[in-house]
Amino acid sequence: MKKENAKIVSIKEDGFILWFSYNVFNILRQVSLFQQIRNIRKYIFDCNFWSKNPNATQELYNSTWKTNTPFCYTHHFSELWLIGNIILGITGYYLLLFCKNRFLCWIFVIYAIFRILEIFIYQVNALLFDPIKSKVNNEEYKIKSATRMVIMLLLNILEYIIWFSAIYVFAYNTSELCTDCSNVVFDSIMTLANIAEPKHVDDPIIIIIAYIESIIGIFMNIICLARFISLLPPVKTINNN
Repeated sequence: MKKENAKIVSIKEDGFILWFSYNVFNILRQVSLFQQIRNIRKYIFDCNFWSKNPNATQELYNSTWKTNTPFCYTHHFSELWLIGNIILGITGYYLLLFCKNRFLCWIFVIYAIFRILEIFIYQVNALLFDPIKSKVNNEEYKIKSATRMVIMLLLNILEYIIWFSAIYVFAYNTSELCTDCSNVVFDSIMTLANIAEPKHVDDPIIIIIAYIESIIGIFMNIICLARFISLLPPVKTINNN
């Protein structure tokens, strides 16, 4: 199997900051449920391949992988993962708004915080460290489409707001404010847009964690948008100005 060459990213050649950040986010990448699904599927693929072809070469493995790439490694899966999480976030929002089962609510809140962190880690890796990782693996770094990437980043901003709204509902004063859905969503958007302090919350720790995650994530989202918008195909003008 192909392994990373640690000399590509070294303290001596690249400095401590890059070496440390690269390795930290390479580890954090594994925190992602999305990545774990891929890891499990690849492990199954490897076990099946090497059990059937114990004397196979790396070239045969690569060609077999290329022609039989598991669905979770396709671009369609990442798109469905994003859309599915948006739908789950909306579902979780209404569940947290009306459900009285605190255990079930906590499951959604923990997943919401986990998902916000997952988006942030993915965006940092896509912007900074995936190109380096491609060099480590002697591969050319490519994205499917700049337009597709920009659309997905915009959907990520929507997802940040949805998950933050869901957590905001959980931390809100349930006696008087949770009855109005628009209040919670509007306050969530204004809080994130203005970087204002969350108000009317009974559980400040959980909302502060989500607040910090969302703000950092949205800033990273904006940086990623600036990076990939520059890759959009140029548009011709009639007057050339």
